[in-house]
Amino acid sequence: MDIFSNSFEKKWAAIILGMYGLIMIPFPWYFNESYSPGFGGVPLFVYAWILHGIAVLILIVRFSREALKRPEYKNFETIQREE
Repeated sequence: MDIFSNSFEKKWAAIILGMYGLIMIPFPWYFNESYSPGFGGVPLFVYAWILHGIAVLILIVRFSREALKRPEYKNFETIQREE
């Protein structure tokens, strides 16, 4: 099974690669060699990394909920309960 076999895997491959690509591009809010103060004097990139991390955690939760609704996992649960 590859990522092009169904829409679920295509969608999540695009989301994961998009988040990875977003963090790897040296945008000034993720990477900055000069001091750009944010709220409280904390560098701006720290807040951007925190927000990106929260977004990734939300996507992980959403992915797990969508993945566990797939029929492959439902069949696995019924086989375990029968044993």
